[in-house]
Amino acid sequence: MFKHCGLWYNGGMRHLLPLAAVLVLLPAAGAADPPSLKAVEEQMQQVIEDVTPTVVAVVVSHAEYPPDTDRKKKPGQLGGYESSQQPDDRRFGRRGWPGQRQPPLDRLDLTRPENTADHLFGSGVVLDPQAGLVLVPYHLIDGATKVYVRVSDGSGSYADIFASDSKSDLAVLKLVSPPATGMKAVRFADVRLADTPDGKKATVKRGSWVIAVGHPLAAGAGDGSPSASWGIVSNTNRASAPPPVQPEANSQKPLHAYGGLIQVDARITLGSSGTGVFDSDGRLVGLGSAVAAVYGSEASGGYAVPLDRNYRKIIDTLKAGREVEYGFLGIEPASHPDGVVANSITPTCAAAAAGLYPGDVITAVDGHPLRKDGDLLLRVGAALAGTEVTLEYRRDGGQPKTVKAVLAKNNNPLPFLATVPPPAVHGLTVEYQSTKFSGAGGRMVRNPPNPPPGVVIRELERGSAADKKFQDLGPSRGWWVITHVDGKPVTTPAEFHAAVKGKAGVKLLLADSDDTANRPTVTLP
Repeated sequence: MFKHCGLWYNGGMRHLLPLAAVLVLLPAAGAADPPSLKAVEEQMQQVIEDVTPTVVAVVVSHAEYPPDTDRKKKPGQLGGYESSQQPDDRRFGRRGWPGQRQPPLDRLDLTRPENTADHLFGSGVVLDPQAGLVLVPYHLIDGATKVYVRVSDGSGSYADIFASDSKSDLAVLKLVSPPATGMKAVRFADVRLADTPDGKKATVKRGSWVIAVGHPLAAGAGDGSPSASWGIVSNTNRASAPPPVQPEANSQKPLHAYGGLIQVDARITLGSSGTGVFDSDGRLVGLGSAVAAVYGSEASGGYAVPLDRNYRKIIDTLKAGREVEYGFLGIEPASHPDGVVANSITPTCAAAAAGLYPGDVITAVDGHPLRKDGDLLLRVGAALAGTEVTLEYRRDGGQPKTVKAVLAKNNNPLPFLATVPPPAVHGLTVEYQSTKFSGAGGRMVRNPPNPPPGVVIRELERGSAADKKFQDLGPSRGWWVITHVDGKPVTTPAEFHAAVKGKAGVKLLLADSDDTANRPTVTLP
């Protein structure tokens, strides 16, 4: 370690000093020491070189493609494309001099860099090079008919949508033919935007240095080499602006509309969505998003989704091909000068089980202070169902208290794609009962019924044993609640599947949500 011009540098720890800062301070301090400045430059170059194989260019087409008759496609299965599929007509031909014949220019072929301008483009980061899994923003691939990914060595592959979730604005692609080289799994940073109750300090804050590596304006669509810029974290917990026209009643929003975004002064311009935002050690801090620039007034749109503990759980869920189940506390929230007040509480949900009462003011979730009801919806929703969160609250203006609550599931009507369905038992799939209570944006529906704890029916496979048994049972006045399996109480899908595991047959005790005296039983199969 050495000191130069009042600035410390430790080459072994790989912490970067901004070149601009060094250049500004050097003249005032006298002659430059070339080795120190060169070391900083080389360190930055090394980080960029290390992360280059983890960043990919993504080209997205919304054009109409000839149908693939060789296989029956499943949702998200976009497949590849062969130019021979394209009929030779003048729409895609090129005009030459009279009498000169030229081959047709296939504008649908995403492998050709010259076609990029006809389609959308962005970036992504590699999650698993062997499986060909790539993380991208949801809005980048929304409505795609074909997706092509080019990696850092110039090779590439068409991709399917393995799982996607519009609420988190994240999606995972699965390459049809993963390249053998040019891809490396990204390393995630330990991202904390606030001090936590267990004493851990925030790791990303104003002034933290970051390097943005991506493909602005499809610059790397041909060779796969990403571009780099650097800067600092300008602020945290930023919210994207709403669309210019948004009905007041439409309170279904993506998570970033409630806040939590990282604002950076590194360049993340339009066309740069999916840019990797790395710390000075080459670990991924966030995924760049130009959504704020699209909806807001800033042209640069230097924002990124922070890949903290909550977002990492969302990514792990999508990486497994499953639906993201957002958390639900079970209160009707309202903004309060000290946080968020619980106007009312659902008897069978997480808040009630944790001992909260109407009128309690929740001041923080997992150490994140609450200033408005949207803060609560963000922190609870992103924590996911089944997660234990730490709530700080006050009752009747008294001393602060702390309690832990295990979240139920919010009803999320925003689009998503899961290629791995939930497990079925004799044609029956179950769901958190809280989805019946959660309304728009994670808020509790007004005046909900008070059925006993249990799980509800998500789907009955047509013609299955469960479908026939419930048809024979007839409809309920509200909805059927499965409260026990072979006499054992179940309150979550995980408890239900643990109770039926390994059994050839099960006996289900039910309750009608609107007539709790009606307690029939169903035996499967």
